[in-house]
Amino acid sequence: MNYVPYLHRRLSDIAQLKFKLQKLFSFINYSDFDRVQALLLEIEQILRKYER
Repeated sequence: MNYVPYLHRRLSDIAQLKFKLQKLFSFINYSDFDRVQALLLEIEQILRKYER
């Protein structure tokens, strides 16, 4: 099974989620926003590892 299209869709989903969360967290504490962004970045790095 070819997982590359799946990985690309998930990376796209994460990019959209980052944008939506940025709008949401603009009303909330920035330290929480930074923690969420760090987690999303970690997920993105894991997905990119399997993209190769």
